[in-house]
Amino acid sequence: MERLLQPLLKTDGQYRPISFDDAFRLVAERCGGMDEDGLLVMCSGEYSNEELYLIQRLARAGLRTNALGSYDYYRRGSAFFIDKNDSVPYSELFSAGHFFCIFDEQADGASQALAQRIVQSCKETPCYRFNSKGTLHITNFGAFFRSLNHYLIRHDLAKGIYVEGLGKNYDTYKAAILAEDATPLLQANHLQEKNVADFIGLLLKANAPVFLVWERLLDARGIIELENLCMLLNIQAKPSTGFLSLKAEHNSQGLYDMGIFPDICVGGRPMDEESRQLLHDICQREVATRPVDIAARLARHDFQGCLYFNSTGAPLPDELLDQARHCAFSALHTAYWDGVATDFDLLLPAALPDEVHGTFTDSTRTPHTSAPAADSPLTFDNLQQISIIGTELGLAPLEDPKEIFLEYVSFFQGGCRSHLRHFFR
Repeated sequence: MERLLQPLLKTDGQYRPISFDDAFRLVAERCGGMDEDGLLVMCSGEYSNEELYLIQRLARAGLRTNALGSYDYYRRGSAFFIDKNDSVPYSELFSAGHFFCIFDEQADGASQALAQRIVQSCKETPCYRFNSKGTLHITNFGAFFRSLNHYLIRHDLAKGIYVEGLGKNYDTYKAAILAEDATPLLQANHLQEKNVADFIGLLLKANAPVFLVWERLLDARGIIELENLCMLLNIQAKPSTGFLSLKAEHNSQGLYDMGIFPDICVGGRPMDEESRQLLHDICQREVATRPVDIAARLARHDFQGCLYFNSTGAPLPDELLDQARHCAFSALHTAYWDGVATDFDLLLPAALPDEVHGTFTDSTRTPHTSAPAADSPLTFDNLQQISIIGTELGLAPLEDPKEIFLEYVSFFQGGCRSHLRHFFR
């Protein structure tokens, strides 16, 4: 793989270098003329918060599309956005009384590695590792956690403030659980009811239990039912208990915090009328905010164009590559190129994460500042590239990390947001 240092345009099946200025104008001209929501914009979790913020600003206010998504959460929706107050902080893990770990031993993500080191340092704390010797072997965690919840409710073992009124939608959730046959849930993991009863017994006896979950091993239903489980056991209400959903990529959490989903605004706010008005006021123009079902539209090859931000060159889902072949214009922002034909009309050079100054957010939704470990060899860094394309579309220039930070923090709400939390789903 070669480092891409200048834009390449495909002409007659061959790539030829073009200037950055020509590339920026081309993206603005080809993508800016599409119908509202006609362009698909996808991002990886390897971009900084500042870069992701500019990407959503460019998409919604410049290119008039709310078809925003990420490779990390493709077809998984926005269920993995966990409020900071519902995650166990790393510092409280040292006070946990029992670890329940869902790890992928083959993965090398920083968040999982940190959690593993903490668990290893707490030598006196009992640790239950799923899918290891002497523990339950689970392949479908959504079905497993729902089977636990089914058992708790059916045997009147769900107690505490969430089932007594703080948890919203509990009566509806309870009715749905009681009307459901638990047999298919058990069969999904080849379990007997005794396996569930024994595990529930372990959970009820555990002092300050914490679930540490490598996110990629769960689907949306898995994380939702785990959150429901923690409310049914009342462990969400106590210090050093609950769960921590460990993000995979460098800044996967930033994808949520910067609104890289059709139903989420910057700051993790729901895309409601208040969020739409705030976007409009800050961008000083109309913004695209209507709901978009990306997966359904991909199945129909329904997008006129696609703009993919994938700096480190991670493998893309087949549906996204297929869409690039079927649309009128496609562009890929990447640091590497293998020198052979690809499915994209334009390749834009990307800076790598260790060449970027900015912020990223860890699994507990705590921001951190990142300084470049190496100089970027590019004429324009990522912020400059995205900002210049935006100015071609009439947006005000914005490329200084400090100014970007000051703009996006205006979306973050202070104080209690309990009206948006503690929903049984």
